[in-house]
Amino acid sequence: MEPRVEDPLILLVDDDVRTARVLVRLLEDDGFRVELATDGALGIARLTRRPLPDILVTDFRMPHADGIAVARFARSLRPGLPLFVLTSYPEIVARLGHEFEPRAVVHEKPVDYAALSRDLRASAAAMRAAEQPSLPRPCPGPSQ
Repeated sequence: MEPRVEDPLILLVDDDVRTARVLVRLLEDDGFRVELATDGALGIARLTRRPLPDILVTDFRMPHADGIAVARFARSLRPGLPLFVLTSYPEIVARLGHEFEPRAVVHEKPVDYAALSRDLRASAAAMRAAEQPSLPRPCPGPSQ
């Protein structure tokens, strides 16, 4: 499936390049636009360019900057940015990630792709719904 311009842009930040490339391919096959950064510093550098991603998916433990640092920087630029953290350490992420509102969605490694894809689609649908202008209500007709 070829991504459309209105499809959400996901920034995937993960230092496990082989696994990340497989995840990129799966997400693109599901219609997402995906950019990959292979460590935390590269993820932060990518966030300094436009367009900002619509969704951030980040590993937790990475060289140069961990996923929490990447998420903090991303949220400083776009406060409501949906965050997804992929980790083998969900209890640590829960302790460190308490500051995020809305909360980050945590997926434990090895990642259940079906669950991640479902959560990403739900996030994208919520973003699209929030962007839709309210439809005007019809005016009531004359009373009889």
